Amino acid sequence: MWNPLSWVMEAAAVMAIVLGNGGGEGPDWQDFVGIICLLIINSTISFIEENNAGNAAAALMARLAPKTKVLRDGQWQETDAAILVPGDIISIKLGDIIPADARLLEGDPLKIDQASALLDSDKSQLNN
Repeated sequence: MWNPLSWVMEAAAVMAIVLGNGGGEGPDWQDFVGIICLLIINSTISFIEENNAGNAAAALMARLAPKTKVLRDGQWQETDAAILVPGDIISIKLGDIIPADARLLEGDPLKIDQASALLDSDKSQLNN
């Protein structure tokens, strides 16, 4: 409840109690309760929206985490690139992002765009 709209509503609730209806009558409890209910509803909706946005961002980050095919225990497995260790054999194909420093064991020569890693547009030719 830290935004200008909430501040105005809180001030209105306080004024409904302090100033009353005028003419010697007591505080305006109906307005006060109505404003407090609106503040609670507003806070609940804001909390739900922020929670959903946080969950969506976490799901997106998990989906964008680099994965790779690695040969372990004689079988190809898809795993997170973060858990690669030296000596792992990885499989790459056209369009893949190479998840780590690697040595080419077999296959055709590669052309690699290192612009994202080197912050320039250098394309390197790699051979076996």
